[in-house]
Amino acid sequence: MASSSVKITPNYQGLVDRKTTSNYEKLLMDMAALGNLHPIRFFSIKYQVLPCVMTANICAYRQNNNITPAIAHTTSIIQYLIDQYKVNLNDAISNTYYIHEKKISYYTDIYIDLGDFVSVYLSGGHTYESELDNPLDLKPDLDEKVFFCINTITVYHVPQTAEQARTILDQLCRFKLFPITETSLQMVCYNPQSGFYTSSILIKRPLIKYLRLNYGDGFLEVHEKLLKRLCEADSTGITFLHGPPGTGKTYYIRYLINEVKEKSLIYVPPDLVTEMTKPGFLPFLMQYPNSILIIEDAENIILNRKDSINPNQAVSNLLNLSDGLLGDAMHQQIITTFNCEIKGIDPALLREGRLLVEHKFDKLSAENARRLSTELGIDGADQIQSSMSLSEIYAKKTSSI
Repeated sequence: MASSSVKITPNYQGLVDRKTTSNYEKLLMDMAALGNLHPIRFFSIKYQVLPCVMTANICAYRQNNNITPAIAHTTSIIQYLIDQYKVNLNDAISNTYYIHEKKISYYTDIYIDLGDFVSVYLSGGHTYESELDNPLDLKPDLDEKVFFCINTITVYHVPQTAEQARTILDQLCRFKLFPITETSLQMVCYNPQSGFYTSSILIKRPLIKYLRLNYGDGFLEVHEKLLKRLCEADSTGITFLHGPPGTGKTYYIRYLINEVKEKSLIYVPPDLVTEMTKPGFLPFLMQYPNSILIIEDAENIILNRKDSINPNQAVSNLLNLSDGLLGDAMHQQIITTFNCEIKGIDPALLREGRLLVEHKFDKLSAENARRLSTELGIDGADQIQSSMSLSEIYAKKTSSI
């Protein structure tokens, strides 16, 4: 058994004695003949015990109670092991794939022993060439922004080194890259001659690793409630997302709409909001039943009608869509964003049964701003002493790159 400070208990079920293991030589020959890596066998040969296994499947990265596709950067992980654990790659055993045209190879899997009954196995190696979210600004492996990646990280250990195994997985799982996903949005356009029509645009899903970091500890509950209601078939209602500029309303909507899979998304841009009062708007919307209408910067159409000299036809339209006879026929839900205070909104829009969700976006507290800045790798994150908006935080990230 390899010399180590870790003491294996006499009754450990994984003990292997090569003197009494009749197929020990055959085990070695099998590995040589197959040409495959067998981490458990490697571990057993060195330490004469069968290991416990702890695995992190990077592809099944769980984010905000949803499975988010992710991959891990092989090169960054191996460099971290070299820097922090003094790994010598000449001691590792691996399989590689050689790209003749590029004159370069990458690991398809590699087994690295860290000593003291702990080893790491990286598997599912491949190249990734599509656009990625790269929150840690990891360096590509080829000039064309090609990354060498893996799908799975496995740590082999004994019960006495289980805590170390968890620590290692936490450390290595940080080096993630996220494939960018997009959803189609139907943007409302208007031509004085032909009237309203839509143009399809693609919206990329922003990388929000943890909603509570971007929007505070209680926001995940708000998100889950809203998403559940939006995904209900044949439902109506209106949602108000409001707060000062730069607090992340639009950023969140980009995230939210990529979570909605079964409904059409109709987007009214700020410059067309006032056109919603035109007689042709409701007939135009009737082409999109059971959809979600998104209205940005909606202050001018949702303010209290009593404060206006002229009747606000847009409010009447929203009332009819969200809870009137037209709403019962079309089953259309509405999401609005605005910067003014909720107290200025027409009271009829806030009636119980019509209102799905109302949430105010605000600056993050100094503590939450530090947490998010640390997660984003922003220099000087620990020095933040006052509240900050999301736009201020992400501006710091951009300037620190």
